[in-house]
Amino acid sequence: MAVDLALTEITSGVFELRLPIPFEDGLVNVFVFPDGKEADLLDCGMNADESVETIRRTLRLLGAERLRTLMVTHIHPDHYGAAGTFAGGPGLANLYIHRLEVPLVNPRYVELEHLVDEVRRYLLVNGVPAEESEVLSNSQRALSQVVKTAEASVQLDGAETVQMGTRELRVEWTPGHSPGHICLYDTDEGLLFAGDAQYGNWQGWIEDAELNDILPQVNFYKVAHHGSVNATPKDALEAMTDGEFAAMVSTQSTPWASIPRVPLMARLNEKTGKRMVRSDWLHVKDAPSPLPKSLPPQAARLPAGFTKGTLWFDYVLPLGG
Repeated sequence: MAVDLALTEITSGVFELRLPIPFEDGLVNVFVFPDGKEADLLDCGMNADESVETIRRTLRLLGAERLRTLMVTHIHPDHYGAAGTFAGGPGLANLYIHRLEVPLVNPRYVELEHLVDEVRRYLLVNGVPAEESEVLSNSQRALSQVVKTAEASVQLDGAETVQMGTRELRVEWTPGHSPGHICLYDTDEGLLFAGDAQYGNWQGWIEDAELNDILPQVNFYKVAHHGSVNATPKDALEAMTDGEFAAMVSTQSTPWASIPRVPLMARLNEKTGKRMVRSDWLHVKDAPSPLPKSLPPQAARLPAGFTKGTLWFDYVLPLGG
């Protein structure tokens, strides 16, 4: 199977890989951390042939003969789906998940009839017509085709230090989008891997003085959840230091005109000193382009530090001396 790689080295030893989502015109970002002949992976996309082959091809390209660790930010199918393909069994990677995600796996992906009944009841109670409730609840069965479950090797609590590639990252428990959602933070370089962090996740960072001290140190921000309305609170963004960080946002305005949120994009452009890019600035055949009033407008030249590939942007992160 021939697969084009959308692979970007965002800083030394950290690669962002964009994986296809099989049932919609979308992508999900995962991160690869090579370490000699081994590598570690943050999130793994869905258990679909093209997505799995893209990860395997990337590992070969980076010289990794073995996947050592699979770290999952949360168990939604676009982040956890291929877990059982890459981890949790003999000869496979060790699977790290927050302990509050572990009991959610079986009800959601193994005991499907229970989930279908639960969704149907929820829809009916909230006023969805019976016929539509039946269709929507039965759509949950499709999850079994794109999720392969695995037993967690390590159950996280948060505040642990974990090795990913050649780096040591701190686990931050950020519940909200999912009860056991985690972010990873590189304290040396100020890199924040935010997963699908939404407001509930960010609340801890804003209200906890120790965590809030991290935000002014951020020097590269991969914008969470496609720049949607609840992905980056104002207080979190304002705590980041003006002109001292760059940002990337994986997004497209079609078919969701409200994503990305225009005021967020405008303020990000100001806060970064215009050092930000949007994935829909890559003009790929048959892919949606930004809406006419999207912000910021695409400049004739990329911001300093960014270069453009066929299906990706690269950003070189300067290291302190």
